[in-house]
Amino acid sequence: MLSRVAENLFWISRYVERAENLARVLNDAFHLELDAAGLHGDSEVKGPLDQVLNVLAGQDRFELTWDPRESEGLLTNLTFDSTRSHSLLSMISRARENARATQDTLSPESWSQLNQLYLALTRSKSRMQFEASPYRFYDRVKRSCILFHALVDSTMPRNEAFYFLEVGRFIERIDMISRVLNVWFSAVGEGDKSPDYSLRLVYWTGLLRSCSAYEAYLKRYHERMDAESIVQYLVFDLDFPRSMRFCVGRCLESLHGITGGGRGNLAATDAERRLGRLESELRYADLQEVFARGLPNFLSGVQDACARTVEEMQRAYFLN
Repeated sequence: MLSRVAENLFWISRYVERAENLARVLNDAFHLELDAAGLHGDSEVKGPLDQVLNVLAGQDRFELTWDPRESEGLLTNLTFDSTRSHSLLSMISRARENARATQDTLSPESWSQLNQLYLALTRSKSRMQFEASPYRFYDRVKRSCILFHALVDSTMPRNEAFYFLEVGRFIERIDMISRVLNVWFSAVGEGDKSPDYSLRLVYWTGLLRSCSAYEAYLKRYHERMDAESIVQYLVFDLDFPRSMRFCVGRCLESLHGITGGGRGNLAATDAERRLGRLESELRYADLQEVFARGLPNFLSGVQDACARTVEEMQRAYFLN
């Protein structure tokens, strides 16, 4: 496969996954802002929409042009401002442009779905639908992104094109989960016996919802809502499809699919070796050791491993 095609496929999937995650965190933060409004009092905990900006690592940039406290204006710009690289429209636009350049490698169904999503976001009625009901608007965007990945999964053969799409999808998911966890836990702390426990409970619920993990978490832990259980589920759970350990495993399988490697064989690339080390760390890590070391330090290490994996993929596949 041409390096340009491989890189386009990788970034198509990353952009679509990033757009789905952004739609989810914006929607949940908007509603969480309402739920937490009466609980803030004199608390120094920042608002949910402030946390979204921290996740995007762009708060200073946004403050230059509008007041983040004006939630409606903030949501509108994060959704429709094509000049902002963080906006939903920008992400889907870039995914579509990459897909147009490599359309013959995608299935007709997956290309059509991505194109329809772009057209839906750019038509004149889109803003009116958003203003009428942000919840329904973001829910449609999330479903459209999920449908794209589902069509890729169900209509494409398991070849290099499919595996590059899969690596992009899951490497982006690992990065987003680590950022969301890092920002929320830095904001509300890790303790469970704080005077602000009611506020923390609301925020932990929002954290789980922003990762599409709330219902699944309750089925596993019932009414138990504490920092250790949340980290255990979102980082180390083997079966939940949005946990870091699950996503790292899928990334590694896809890289093996590209190189023809697998378990019991030596890693063919540095990218496989880096992900293999991260998978081993997640498999054998002890939760108490993670908290003793500091959750932010641990999550930063995960983000660094992902970034270096992408750099190794760039050298191995995208610069030929």
